[in-house]
Amino acid sequence: MKIRALLLALGMATVLTGCQNMDSNGLLSSGAEAFQAYTLSDAQVKALSDQSCQELDSKAKIAPASSEYTKRLAKIAAALGDNINGQPVNYKVYETKDVNAFAMANGCIRVYSGLMDMMTDNEVEAVIGHEMGHVALGHVKKGMQVALGTNAVR
Repeated sequence: MKIRALLLALGMATVLTGCQNMDSNGLLSSGAEAFQAYTLSDAQVKALSDQSCQELDSKAKIAPASSEYTKRLAKIAAALGDNINGQPVNYKVYETKDVNAFAMANGCIRVYSGLMDMMTDNEVEAVIGHEMGHVALGHVKKGMQVALGTNAVR
């Protein structure tokens, strides 16, 4: 019985030592981020998408309207439509050798010229359609919730 009491006392001492080192501000911050992840609204997702798109556009070299890339994208985009679930879309080409494309909840669709250099029109259309599908199915919101939730547990 003495060993059991000793082990219990050691266990409690260990737990209480952990409590002493706990950062209450960090816990509050984590709780707030977890709550934000759970309650993230579509309007907040759109606002965050607006901010992200503006920031990315400000850092990228955007192909002008007279560019062959922009003209080609306009032709491809005509087959995809001008909205995602009622949200108007805005297509632009980033002039870079990188191979990528993305769509955001606010209708921001960006295609990298490096991707366009590698692919046929049908392939580019498939990539953009795939990205639009992520938006239409709410994957952008889910991704933001996961990011906020992951940040909360750190």
